[in-house]
Formats: sequence, structure tokens, C-alpha cells
Amino acid sequence: MPKKERIGEIELLRGLAFLAVALQHSIAHYAAVDGIGPADGLWMTLLVLAAKFAVPVFIFITGLVLFYNYDGSLRYGSFIGKRFKDILVPYIFWSLIYFIVNQGLGHPFWPQFGKWAMMLITGKSSYHLWYIVMIFQFYLLFPLLRYIMRECARRTSFRWHAWTLAGFGLVCLMLLYNLFRISGWMAEADIPVLTPFFTTYADRNFLYFAFYFILGAAAGMNPDRWKRLLLKGKYVYWPAFLLLFGYYAYITVQSFGTPPEYHVSFNMLALLRPLITLFLVSSIFVFYASAKKWTEKSGPGSLKVMSALGRYSYGAYLAHALMLRNSYNLDHWLFAGWNVTVRMMISFLVCVVLSYAVAMALSYLPFGKWMIGVSSLRANKRGRFPAQSSVPSRSVEGG
Repeated sequence: MPKKERIGEIELLRGLAFLAVALQHSIAHYAAVDGIGPADGLWMTLLVLAAKFAVPVFIFITGLVLFYNYDGSLRYGSFIGKRFKDILVPYIFWSLIYFIVNQGLGHPFWPQFGKWAMMLITGKSSYHLWYIVMIFQFYLLFPLLRYIMRECARRTSFRWHAWTLAGFGLVCLMLLYNLFRISGWMAEADIPVLTPFFTTYADRNFLYFAFYFILGAAAGMNPDRWKRLLLKGKYVYWPAFLLLFGYYAYITVQSFGTPPEYHVSFNMLALLRPLITLFLVSSIFVFYASAKKWTEKSGPGSLKVMSALGRYSYGAYLAHALMLRNSYNLDHWLFAGWNVTVRMMISFLVCVVLSYAVAMALSYLPFGKWMIGVSSLRANKRGRFPAQSSVPSRSVEGG
């Protein structure tokens, strides 16, 4: 497969998306601590909304990078083999780590092993591992998805491509609108394996996240048109983003109530809702355009930092839940009684630093690639960071 021009903003987007994930999980913890007040709730709401782009952007990047790089022949065996080594092996390693930390080894061995195996398949070993289970479905189905996208592009004239994409979006919105109805139908049908996929584990069903991938696929197939759309569409996606940001900030803060019944909850910002999906699609445009502009104005030093942020983001993502737990211990020791928002931000920063430190340190071990998906030993031997086109599998980073 010939190498293509590197898409510089991708690495920055990966790094930003990981930071957004870590921030959301830090907020989720501190939203339930004692002493939280209305000012804390307001700040948390604004930060959650600003960070909500993480999962959609990660899925979008996956579609973009795959369709940008694999526009020629595809050998499915080697394609999946690479994703197994770079994505699933580190996932299996960290799934076991989290199982041991959260469940313990226990006795007898085989019942515990069976329990872990089930958690491995469902992504239940830790709250953030659901994303790996969901995103890998796109890799498994990539040849089929590529065929469908290519056929749609071939059978419609160029001027109708945007409308075809909008049609895909409408179908995905209808799926989300009928999510609970579909869940009810599947529960009544009681089909082994398939029913849980639409009920218990609907939050990791790739169908409900498909439009982010399709949008990325369209951008990867037509990168020049995507750049023009970013430029010309800013008078549409920026107002949509700001309007929906304000709307969700208002209704979320209103839902908290007033003291002494004050209770912070972000349930109405769940990913699988039609209107929030429109907000998240607009956020993809906003953050991609911002990252592109930032990258274009950056010097060599800044670009190297951005590349490192993206390169190690998958390993940092896998490790960050454990690092957050350590940051909470530090918080209880040093910052108990401080303002809740300040404590939250300190834990977030500690988590980010520790997560990247662990990912980078593991990457220098002989088997580091099996733990975080990349090896700095190999990168040092080459004397440079790999080009975007040479590492398409890292589009999975984050969740």
C-alpha cells in the first residue's frame, strides 16, 4: 500500500480526545462527592459539554484513517491480524489488570477465569473498556462497510453524495429515536447473543455509533472536499454547536435542583440520544477545524509534542482509569476540604501526567507494544515518529 500525505491534525485530535475522556471521568467522580455546590455543578456542566466530543471524534478518526489509507486492495487476514496485535492484545492485557484490581484473583481458578473471559468479551472489566469492544466491530466489518460506501459513491452522482450522507445520518437518528422500542422487540424475540447486543449491551452496539464512522469514511474518501466543507460550512456548524451547547448547559443545570435537594447528574447528556447526536456531529466539525488550524500554525517543536500526544494516547487511555484511582488517593491525602472543582482539575491533571508517563515508559520495554500498542524502541531505531499512513490502526485510541 503506497504511503500518502500525512494528515497532521489527526494526532492532535487523538491527544485532545483522550484529554477529554479523562476529564469526563474525573468529573463523573467528583459530581458525587460531598460538598459540591451550584457553582461546581455549573463548571462541571460546561466542562462536560466541552469534552463530549471525545468518543464521536475517535470514531470519526477511525473511519477517516481507514478509508484514507485503504483505498486499494485489502488483504483481510493481515488487516485483522495487525489490529489484533496493536489493539486487542493491549486490551486483553489491561482487561486482566483491571479484573485483578477490581475483582481479585480469587478461588477456584476456573470460575474466576470464566468471569474474566465474559468481562473481556463485553468490555466490563473497567468502565472505559466498552469503547474497545464497540470500535473493534468497525474493524471486523470494514471490508463490508467499504464495499457499501464505494457502491453508494459509484451509483450516485457527485452532487448527490452529500444528500446520500445525510440519508445515512437520518437512518442513524431513527435508530437512536427507536432505541428503546428496538430493545423491547429484541427482548421479546429472546435471540441468543443478538438480543443482549440490543438490550444489555446496546451502549456498545456499533450500529448506534455508525454515523460518526460513516462521516469519517466520507472525509477519508474525499479529503479535499472535506477541507472545503470545513471552510464553507463554518457558518452552519459553529452556530449549531453553540446553540446546542447553550441549550444542554441550561437544561442540565436546571435538572440539578436547589439546595438542600441539590444533586448533580449528567444522564440527559448520554450519547445515545437523537438531539445530542446532532450536537456531537457539530462538535466533530468544530474540533476538527480547530485542530487543523492549530496544527497549520504550529512550529516543529509543537508538532512533535502533538505527535507524541496522539502516538501514546491509546496506551494512556487504557491506563487512565487506574491512574485516576491513584489521583483520588492523592486528593484525599492532600486536598480534602478544598473547592470541589479545583480538586477535580488537580485529579484530572495528575491522571493525564501519570497515564502518559506509564504509556511512554511501557513503550520502551521489549514487549511494550503488546501492552500499549506502540513501541518507542522501534520508533527510535527509525529515528522519527511514524507517518500517519503507516499506522492506521492507532485510530482506535481513546473512548
